[in-house]
Amino acid sequence: MRTRREGAAGFTLIEVIVVIAVISILAAMAVPYAVKILDQSREEATKKQVEEIHRAIMGDPRGPTAGFLGDMGRLPAALTNLNTQGSQAGPTTGTLGVKYGWYGPYVKIGYSAGAYLVDGWGTSLVYNSPGAGQITSLGPNRALGGGDDITYPSSAVVPVGQLQVNLYVWRTDNTTSQYVLNPQPGSFPGMAVNVQLFYSVNGVRSAVPLSAGIPPGPAGPPYLFSTPPPYNPPRTHTGFHEVIATCTLPPNPAVSGQAVVYIPENNQQTQVNLYLR
Repeated sequence: MRTRREGAAGFTLIEVIVVIAVISILAAMAVPYAVKILDQSREEATKKQVEEIHRAIMGDPRGPTAGFLGDMGRLPAALTNLNTQGSQAGPTTGTLGVKYGWYGPYVKIGYSAGAYLVDGWGTSLVYNSPGAGQITSLGPNRALGGGDDITYPSSAVVPVGQLQVNLYVWRTDNTTSQYVLNPQPGSFPGMAVNVQLFYSVNGVRSAVPLSAGIPPGPAGPPYLFSTPPPYNPPRTHTGFHEVIATCTLPPNPAVSGQAVVYIPENNQQTQVNLYLR
């Protein structure tokens, strides 16, 4: 048998085979971990992506941004509506500065205009699935179902909320001058009230606002504005709204007030205190 001469360079065949075997074992062990880490990275990126798209739709009052829903008064028919205006109504503003119409693009496009439409695995996102306004990634298996889908939000979107309007009406008599909270017609004969809530109709300011008051109704404030199911049209849609009110408490002259208020999603209720003077 030949042996390596003392001081000779190089490796024996057995040493090379052993090294190759060790490298192969390490590689076989590392590949699954690398794939797992890559999938985790794609999953986190996709979760962040669908959450960002949802926020672009719903808006963020802390921004403050109304999002697509607040500007257009409805959920988008497709995700492409977010960054492509097409035939959608153009941007305008109301008397109190509330935006109406398409103010996109709503999603940051990065290096590719259509990048927001596909998930981390290169598969197109599914919109309105499984419920209204929900966004679903098919996940690593690139097929709907199978337990690895990523859906946001966790339940179908309810694109409307409720608004309670409290009126503080300035009144002066022979002895005092003060605000009266939610005055009632029983205490003020001849009282008249008109409260108007404007909303977006496919991107156009409503020609006929939601109204409450005396007349036509006999009840005094507060007034609750809401949209009953199936929320079509979603008049109290999520987003910013103009509220304008007038009130007369005889023998005082009419007083008025106005405000911009944000109505939340998922049929949650908010309220505004409107001071009329």
